[in-house]
Order: sequence, then C-alpha cells, then structure tokens
Amino acid sequence: MSAIMTRRLLGLIGLCFAAACGGGDSAEIPADGIIRLSDQFAGGFDLVNADGDRVTSEDYKGKVSVIYFGFASCPDVCPLALGLLSAALADLDDDERARLQPVFITVDPERDTPEAMKVYLSSFHEDIVGLTGSPAAVEAARQGFKVYAQKAALEGSALDYTMNHTSLFYVVDKTGAPVLALRDTLTAEQLAAALRRNI
Repeated sequence: MSAIMTRRLLGLIGLCFAAACGGGDSAEIPADGIIRLSDQFAGGFDLVNADGDRVTSEDYKGKVSVIYFGFASCPDVCPLALGLLSAALADLDDDERARLQPVFITVDPERDTPEAMKVYLSSFHEDIVGLTGSPAAVEAARQGFKVYAQKAALEGSALDYTMNHTSLFYVVDKTGAPVLALRDTLTAEQLAAALRRNI
C-alpha cells in the first residue's frame, strides 16, 4: 500500500468517526475544498444504470445530485472517494437523503458493464446509483463536467491498464446545472455539511 493511500485511509477512518460523533451542520468547510463552477459546465448525460435501464440527467431534476466519476477496478482513489461519500450520506438524515441523488459514473465503459457496476457499488452506500454506457455516451458525460480521464498502461498486470482521472464530487442543483465541485480531501463531516447546505 502506498504512503498516500495509507494516509488517506487513516484520514478517512478518523473522519468517519468524526462524522458519526459530530452530526448536524457545524463542520467548517475550507474555502479551498469548494470550487464554484461556471456555466461552461453543461452536465448532461444519457447512460444506463446497473439494471441496464436508460437514465438521463433529466431523470434527476427536482433533486440535488452529487456525481463522482471513477471506475470499478480502481485500486485506491475511487474506493476511498466512495467510502468518503458513503460516510457523508450516513451522516445525513432520511429527509436530507431523500432530496439528494448520489451518482457514480464510470470513466471506463469498456470494462464497467452494468453488472460490474452493480457488484462494485454493493460495497458502498445503497443510495449511490452507478451509471455506464457506450464509450461515446460516457465521453459526452465526461465532457459535460469537464472531467479528465486517460488510459495508462499497466505492463505485466492482468488488468492491462488503469485510468488516470479527475477526483471531485460534482454538485448539480435541482434544475440540472452543475454548481459546485467538492474536493475529495474534505472530511466526511465536511462533505455532509456541504451537501446539506445545497439540498
């Protein structure tokens, strides 16, 4: 395990504890943990969920969405981010969660079939919806959020390649407009507070 991953895991464990003990909306969110997005972020998508059903950004209008882009065979960054999101969701109450739609969109549609997404997300909070689709549909979704993703070869690995990608939580308002990006360096308590303030 890398030193960076170890630090993130230890931080996540400590912060999950803080979230469980803290609750409410008392967390101070560092200014550099929030990025306000311009209207150049279109944010639309037309993908399929883990059951193979078509899902578009229109389906989530009326709710605030929090969207993370990653991939199911990611060894460290994605599980840590989804663990962080899961802890933040657990910190929200039932009414707050009912007004929020957490979404995980793959950046690796070649490997992330609906079934693979279902299996992967079973380890995280049950509210997180996994979306995949054709390479063209996933590319369009990435472009709408200006998400960077690039294959990187893994010589000698059975995986063949990994994906380098942006690691941010995108907050989309009830009209379907991306308004904020939240850094994955926030604590679970801070992430929960940021979501709570925007639903």
